[in-house]
Amino acid sequence: PIPSLVIIWRLSMKVGDLYRFEGTVSMRLYGRLAVYLGEAFIHFDDGSTIENHQVLMVGEATPRTIDRGVLKWMNRVTA
Repeated sequence: PIPSLVIIWRLSMKVGDLYRFEGTVSMRLYGRLAVYLGEAFIHFDDGSTIENHQVLMVGEATPRTIDRGVLKWMNRVTA
């Protein structure tokens, strides 16, 4: 089967790249810049796993964990 565009897009994200939150993501993130830090899985004792990701917002010292659903609102900033 042909991979969905969402899967291809997620695979194109690179650790260390700068992204801007755009689209209809929450207003507190809209327009903000963040450095993508990569996947941050949560593993439970029952064997289930939740796929999260971490970003470091410009101007903040502590990384944030975001749900994979937020990735679609992140656009790579190019020079």
